Amino acid sequence: MSIDATKLVTAVSGLLNRDLINGQNKETKASVQTSNSLNLNSNVKLSQNTIALLHSTENDIDISKIEKIKQAITNGNLVINPNKIADEIIKQTLEEIES
Repeated sequence: MSIDATKLVTAVSGLLNRDLINGQNKETKASVQTSNSLNLNSNVKLSQNTIALLHSTENDIDISKIEKIKQAITNGNLVINPNKIADEIIKQTLEEIES
C-alpha cells in the first residue's frame, strides 16, 4: 500500500478561506463623503535674510567667465584639465567628510 503524496491537503482550507474572504467582501461597505468647500489658508513670513537674498542684485555667477567658456566651446579651443577637476572633487569631498 502506498500513499499518494501529490494530492494537496490545503484544498479544503483554501475553499474555507475563499468563502470567508467572499463573505467579508459582501459585508464590507465604505462610505466616504467629500466636501468641495475646503478653506485652506496659509500665512508665511519670510525672514530678513531671505528677503535680502531675494532682493539682492549681486550675482554669484561670473557672467563674463561663462561667456568666455561659451566662446571657447564655439571656437573648439576649450581646454579641459581632468586632473584639476579630480583634485577639486577630492578636495570638496574631504571638506564634506570633515564637517
